[in-house]
Amino acid sequence: MSADTGMWVSSAPLRISLAGGGTDLPGYALRFGGTVLGAGTDLRVTVMGRRARRSTGIRVCLDSCGHAESAQELANPFAREAMLRHWDGTPLDLFSTGDVPGATGMGSSAAFCVSLVAGLSTKPLDACSLARAASDIEIDGLGRPVGRQDHYLSALGGFRLLHFHRDGTVEVEDVAVPAGFKHRLGEELLLFHTGTSRDAGEILSDQAGGTERGDRDTTHRLHEIKELTAPLKDALVQGRLTEVGRLLGRHWELKRGLGARVSLPRVDRAYEDALAVGATGGKLLGAGGGGFLLLHVPLDRQHPVREVLTAHGMREQPFAFDTRGAVLHTL
Repeated sequence: MSADTGMWVSSAPLRISLAGGGTDLPGYALRFGGTVLGAGTDLRVTVMGRRARRSTGIRVCLDSCGHAESAQELANPFAREAMLRHWDGTPLDLFSTGDVPGATGMGSSAAFCVSLVAGLSTKPLDACSLARAASDIEIDGLGRPVGRQDHYLSALGGFRLLHFHRDGTVEVEDVAVPAGFKHRLGEELLLFHTGTSRDAGEILSDQAGGTERGDRDTTHRLHEIKELTAPLKDALVQGRLTEVGRLLGRHWELKRGLGARVSLPRVDRAYEDALAVGATGGKLLGAGGGGFLLLHVPLDRQHPVREVLTAHGMREQPFAFDTRGAVLHTL
């Protein structure tokens, strides 16, 4: 437990992946090397831990409230694996809340793992060590077919270009987006909840299977998705926001071909209608299959785009970009 008073509060940002998503998966990255461009937001997952006055066990209020005598008994798989790896056995009350629903493509499971590891660790971890420990929970502990981009973007915050090398190491490159461009980008990128959630692992398993089988179309698409990170980085740094939208749209065209479950007919219809009234491009966040739809829309076209997506039953989620990564407060 981190604090003398026995209480800590940690939080980590949800992320927006802009380009390169999928090339961080081990099946691709360990063979070709992957690159992902993304950013942290002001939407966060918060975890609170408190030393309990019971003699044993864990009281958890995560997906629901309950009590467990041991970490192995926890129903939440992410909490269970994190506790098995990082809990010192002290009786504990554990609570969590997030700014958006889970399983919607913004890396909520990674932000939860990052926050929980930050609070449970007996010594402070730098951001990259925290990201590695959190990603190990999902990849090594739970065997989920995911990459490490979410954990690094959540632990670090800000705009980052992440290089996933073939030897398994991760190189972090800061992307210096000027403050004025970053503010304008936050105004022109709109985020809509499609009303559908999904298991990212199930969707990513299709892509992983194609890569492992040596499917040429899957590999070609991922190569192109990775190549989009360089021009998108340049567009961000130089403030060419319409180009950002176009590149997001190209990313989505490529990504939809990675598996039958990446998109949904109702999402495709809403996306095409948004383009027809002024959006320059966009994509579903995360693995796809529902969750959040990110669109670039010039300021003078935002009203008709909002009307169209509201008519499709999609709710806007306000957000801003944030430089803060994971933070821990002891009380």
